[in-house]
Amino acid sequence: MGLLDALFPSVAEDFPNPNAKLLPSCLELSKEKRVVIVGGGPAGVHMSACLATKGFKHVTLLEAEVEVGGKSLTVIDPSQPDVPHELGTCYMSPSYELIRKLLKEYDPTNEESTFANENKGRMVFGMNLSDEDKRKYTKGMEYFDWVLEEVEMKTTSKCCRCLPNSAQSVPIFAALIKYNKLHDSIFGKFPYGMPPKPKDWSKIDMTAMEFLKKNGLEILEPVFLYTQQVQGYGLLDKIPAFYLLWWHHPDVMNGTIRSMLGSDELLVSLLKNGYQSLWKKMVERHSKEVNYITGAQVTGVKRTPTVEVKYMHEGAEKTLEADIFISAIDLRRFRNLITDLDPEEEQLFGRLTSSSLTTTLYKGKTTEHEHTVEWWFSRMGNPVSPPGSTGKPVAQFYGHRNSRMVARPSMPSNGVELRVAYQYMDRPIESGDASKLLTTLENLTTAGEEKVDVLLQKPWDYFSRFDAQGLREGLLWKILDLQGQRNTGFIGSSVCFEHSFVALSLPRSAQCPCLGECAGCRGLQRHALQEDVRLSMLKRSSTAPHRDILR
Repeated sequence: MGLLDALFPSVAEDFPNPNAKLLPSCLELSKEKRVVIVGGGPAGVHMSACLATKGFKHVTLLEAEVEVGGKSLTVIDPSQPDVPHELGTCYMSPSYELIRKLLKEYDPTNEESTFANENKGRMVFGMNLSDEDKRKYTKGMEYFDWVLEEVEMKTTSKCCRCLPNSAQSVPIFAALIKYNKLHDSIFGKFPYGMPPKPKDWSKIDMTAMEFLKKNGLEILEPVFLYTQQVQGYGLLDKIPAFYLLWWHHPDVMNGTIRSMLGSDELLVSLLKNGYQSLWKKMVERHSKEVNYITGAQVTGVKRTPTVEVKYMHEGAEKTLEADIFISAIDLRRFRNLITDLDPEEEQLFGRLTSSSLTTTLYKGKTTEHEHTVEWWFSRMGNPVSPPGSTGKPVAQFYGHRNSRMVARPSMPSNGVELRVAYQYMDRPIESGDASKLLTTLENLTTAGEEKVDVLLQKPWDYFSRFDAQGLREGLLWKILDLQGQRNTGFIGSSVCFEHSFVALSLPRSAQCPCLGECAGCRGLQRHALQEDVRLSMLKRSSTAPHRDILR
């Protein structure tokens, strides 16, 4: 172990997660049981692989789309056959050891790719900083340099800004260490995953921004602005502090500190073949043990006395009988598929809410200053109404990523770039939103682009969660009481966190009925990596993106 690892360690796995004690005692499974998994995102696919590996003989996975992957949606355009464009799950970070283990076992050639112009995965930004000088870094800047610059603007008067940005490192490190200690005092030590109930709700019964201010941690706002808000996990001034603390476990923060101090860890990377490649490889490996059925639109699930799943496949209605039903679907939107949902379950899942994150692959001309990523933070949370539109306003475009510069930095530009744009709304997707989002996106003159050609748009219902009142009532932990009841196990982002790593890291025996051995059971829950039955209103294309938009 190096010095940095010793000073800023990860929490050892032998720290038990207290959530495991909340599970009922009815989770034992015989390997002869017939298991049906509904939902072929990361959580569903990983669960199927774990069951197959443990010798379960009768496992079926039903997926509504033509491919598995859920919100891990990787698009390859023929004009750039070696460049994966991630319209869902995208980044890797130091704490994703479970994902790295899966990659090593199932998809070893799918290596991590650092960001262009960097040898340690630090993002190169091009952005307008929100300071009085309105300086634009047209030549790009590292993520940490941007953080230091923002901290200087917050902590130093203009006449005293003569010191190098690196001088801000000391107070940032001090704040990160203070944050970790505060985290431990609220939850105790536990492995990365769903937190136990806090010891004192009053310490976190507020928004994320209020939490930072109350504890003198405003200096960390630039860090969390990117790592929480930009990723779609809620606006800092609205999201409950609990979700900030969940995602920013001390292991994550220590990884950031180690990287800032010069460790060999990649702070941020992408996969050269894309995230979806991993889930496809897992399905290929276990296709003999597991019956994977894609294009299966489930129409109803009855769970007692035995499980009966009705679904449409290739134009015909079919029925599948099983002993165990594992739900890996978005329970906020699709709970009505469970025909014998009892009042307790309806009350619980009916309290879920979500945001929406729309990703769009578009084509535009190469600009004078091309960056790996560009962000306009102030546009998040400020919806607009396109000219002539009616109804609720929709999200502005707030950032984009140039995948060529990330995955294949040596590939020369031909004057045309493919980029993935992001739009965030602090509410679920509604009918009519897609066309308004498209109109808003196509007006990219403020990003230095005169005209864009949209290839594929994906509006995702994103980050299912409980509001502050639901958290105080303990609804999140009540889901544990339901595990194994009525022949059912619940996994996936709608019962944990919208992130694949978190979704695969559900605590030991905490969410799934297999129990204790699948990745879903090793950390209770992000991103996830996003394992939701995808929106069926837009078809996917993973090889030739096309204009596929609801109008």
